[in-house]
Amino acid sequence: MPNWLEKILSKAKQAKAKISNAFKKIPLQNAELWKSCPECKKMFLAKQLKENLYVCTQCDYHFRIGAKERFKIFFDNEKFEIVQTKTLSEDPNQFETELKKYKDQLKLAKRKTGQNASLVSAHGKVNNLDIICSSFDFNFNGGTLSLQSGQNFYEACEYAVKNKAAALTVFITTGGAALQENLFALYQMPKTILGVQMLKQNKIPYFVIANVNIGGVSASFGSLGDFHLMEPGKKTIWGFAGKRVVQGTISEPLPEDFQSASHVITTGAIDMISHRKDQKNVITNLVSIHLKKRQAQENNTENSKEQVQAVNQ
Repeated sequence: MPNWLEKILSKAKQAKAKISNAFKKIPLQNAELWKSCPECKKMFLAKQLKENLYVCTQCDYHFRIGAKERFKIFFDNEKFEIVQTKTLSEDPNQFETELKKYKDQLKLAKRKTGQNASLVSAHGKVNNLDIICSSFDFNFNGGTLSLQSGQNFYEACEYAVKNKAAALTVFITTGGAALQENLFALYQMPKTILGVQMLKQNKIPYFVIANVNIGGVSASFGSLGDFHLMEPGKKTIWGFAGKRVVQGTISEPLPEDFQSASHVITTGAIDMISHRKDQKNVITNLVSIHLKKRQAQENNTENSKEQVQAVNQ
């Protein structure tokens, strides 16, 4: 082989090795530079999509996002503090199939999201109001309601009461109760309802913002808000059973947009369809109305007491 050819091949190998090493140093989370819209198939740079709050600029499709992305969008200046909660048994039934153990599935989800459950909560300022925010993460086992996520929501309610928060808002993107935990997951339905009741007893407004709200979540704390909002789009869902299950049960055709935001708003199940860019202002406006109403009621009560005392004197 000629010397000149050997030199070229040697340099090519060196260049290949450098390129290979450079790619190995790229973090996994930065490797996906492009994102495709599931609705219209438009391609985005991941950075552009993030700047637009993970909403498609062409068809307005609202991407399903993780809890931490929700918190960064919702809280002022992306500043928030995660609410720490008690850790419970991660696999109460020791569930496993021929393919995998549930415990291994949970470990993978925890490593993927950096969370201890599908629902986590945070405390921060939203338009300068102290608000607690809970959020499901669909990347954690499809956002299913588990023993730990139920505990996390209940403790978020306790935290809101203890810290006299202006409101508690929950973002819901869920696949319903975790089947692998069967009754332990179903027990979280009454437990989360007790958490909501705690908020109401302490006159703390509770708001629900949903992208996908089905199963045990929609049958419990997912439908008990003082005000219910839903993100727009054909792929948003609000109901108990899925469309195919309902259609198979009643043996009748259903509307094309059945259970989507455009359909659910006509049934009265939700109060508003809200774009992601508007949600902060909608929530804080509602909180402000509530605070003014509560102050007026307290003033009326105080005036009534003074009138009674004057009469008695």
